[in-house]
Amino acid sequence: MHYQSLQFILFAGVVLLVYYRVKPARQAHVLLLANLIFYALSGVEYLPFIAATAVCTFWTGRRIGRIYRETDAQIGQCGDPAQKKQLRAQSKARARRALVPGMAVTIGLLCVCKYALFVSENVNVLLSALNIPRIPTFRMILPLGISFYSFMALSYVLDVYWKRYEAEERFLAYATYLSYFPHVVQGPIDRFNEFKAQLAGGVTFCARNLTFGAQLALWGFFKKLVIADRLALFVDTAFSHFSEYSGPVLVAAVALYSIQIYADFSGCIDIVTGVSEMFGIHLRKNFNHPYFSRTMGEFWRRWHISLQEWFKDYVYFPVSASNLMRRAKKRFRERGMKRASELFAACFPILVVWMITGLWHGAAWKYVAWGLFHAILLIGSKVLEPAFAAVNRRLRINADCRLWRLWQMLRTFFLCCVGRIFFRAADLKTALAMIPRMLHLKTTLRALVNPPVPYGMSGGDILVAAAAILVLLIVDVVQERTCIRKSLEKRNIVLRWGLIYACLFVVLFFGIYGPGYGASGFIYEQF
Repeated sequence: MHYQSLQFILFAGVVLLVYYRVKPARQAHVLLLANLIFYALSGVEYLPFIAATAVCTFWTGRRIGRIYRETDAQIGQCGDPAQKKQLRAQSKARARRALVPGMAVTIGLLCVCKYALFVSENVNVLLSALNIPRIPTFRMILPLGISFYSFMALSYVLDVYWKRYEAEERFLAYATYLSYFPHVVQGPIDRFNEFKAQLAGGVTFCARNLTFGAQLALWGFFKKLVIADRLALFVDTAFSHFSEYSGPVLVAAVALYSIQIYADFSGCIDIVTGVSEMFGIHLRKNFNHPYFSRTMGEFWRRWHISLQEWFKDYVYFPVSASNLMRRAKKRFRERGMKRASELFAACFPILVVWMITGLWHGAAWKYVAWGLFHAILLIGSKVLEPAFAAVNRRLRINADCRLWRLWQMLRTFFLCCVGRIFFRAADLKTALAMIPRMLHLKTTLRALVNPPVPYGMSGGDILVAAAAILVLLIVDVVQERTCIRKSLEKRNIVLRWGLIYACLFVVLFFGIYGPGYGASGFIYEQF
């Protein structure tokens, strides 16, 4: 059941009716049942995986919480500071041992389902080179949304372990959070304490939630059906037959893919966030107009925000505070290499984060290369930051100049597009073959008008796509300054509903759907 399908709209509508008809104390039951139905419709065979993750991490959290409560009771009866310190140390060690099973099962299921075939195939390549018999390979099923709900489960047990909040005692509340149908497929990656606080005690019906949620979902449908799926007609053709096209066509394909994936992913987030708002549950913000970023660091603080925050909290900071980092920085300082110590402390965690980020997106070398590419960009900006600042001062560049900011945005978009070549290509070999072909920009007008393989888009599609992208750009510019939904709320009712109906008209008449249309899943569903 795809989020952009009529079946999903009807499903969400029925659940909403039941949700607000039952008593507030029963709303969590309605959501959990809806989650199970939604997930089962996507594939009953996926249910044991998410159930195993939910049960194991819930039990782990309860076990850690019980350990901490027992220790707190002992400390309350103890007057000796040294003994209190010893009790805390023992409690932490016990909690760490209890943490291992929950993390091992969650990470183990994720790795086996997602990376078993990739690892075994690469091991066989190595064995073949050494004339050693190959090992058997097997492909596990990939449960829907496993990358997303696994990270949410890991954040829960780690937050309980780090005492950010207490362990949940009711499995219903935790299972509802982990399987919540708006975010289970492709995020955002929410935190349990934020989700629980909004559902605790039930949600009172609010017409504003329905209106605001429907408006946001409608905008998401516009992004997905009018822009993303239309651009996919050309992008898929160009990448599938890249050897038949000239450099300018491939450059255009990469640039349009960057727009497609933004409209596709942010469109999905808008749909599920809007639907969730209708239930009175606000999901984490996941996009903040990333193509207005002036640096790659800023870009990744604006794109897939919940994933970047997850890596910052559960990978970057733990690696930065690890014993390995402390020993390495100590050795640098002992040798009088203060600057090297600072750079290593800043750059090594970035490398770790981006290697994991690449693999999180998929079990393929192209994703490893994509992650390494962005790690190099971010580390390079750290290392060369003083040099860039010195050049700017010497050239007397006004960093606040509009023209300079525009140049920075275009530069960031260009670097992002380079990375997209690896991200979108069929494999790493294809990506490396495309790059030199893209550098040959000389072509003829005749070759562009009559390509060996049709582009996949008609003249009408091109006009609609261009107009829709222009609308998207204008809306994003306005949203940088104000919340459009709140502004519409204050406007004349004729203007407000006129814009809403205009958007609905565009989706219905210019969206890619209907007979002959294979409801393409969202790009991030595969991760």
